[in-house]
Amino acid sequence: MISRIGAYLALGVLAAACGSVATFEYRVASKDPKVTPAQMLTVVNRALDRPDDSTSARLNSWASVDEKTREVTFGLVATGTGKTTSIRNSETRLLRNLRYEFGDRVEVFCNGDRLLWDGTVERPAPGGPLPSSQEELKLGP
Repeated sequence: MISRIGAYLALGVLAAACGSVATFEYRVASKDPKVTPAQMLTVVNRALDRPDDSTSARLNSWASVDEKTREVTFGLVATGTGKTTSIRNSETRLLRNLRYEFGDRVEVFCNGDRLLWDGTVERPAPGGPLPSSQEELKLGP
């Protein structure tokens, strides 16, 4: 009887922990054809490869290159809701390393929204078409 209650309690704790998992999908796109996906992949892996840092989010899949779009994609997972401290720390380190290496020649997107270099999110206008990473936005008449 006691072992059965313990098993139920363990299942309850496990279900509660799994219910509060934050997952964020990232995409790094080049605006400059001279910046190769391999260069971006190297910087992303270097920024996220911190096994000794306990405040870093876990990489839920290996960063990989989408051959069709030539973009680097990966995901971060942390326990909690919203952008946890570990996600923010990993994101800040990633943005800092990309900015240092490439300047304004790459863009970073999180769950479809563009990340600015200071970590704020730039959401697209509602109902407007989403620009391709390879196209420039045309402004004016």
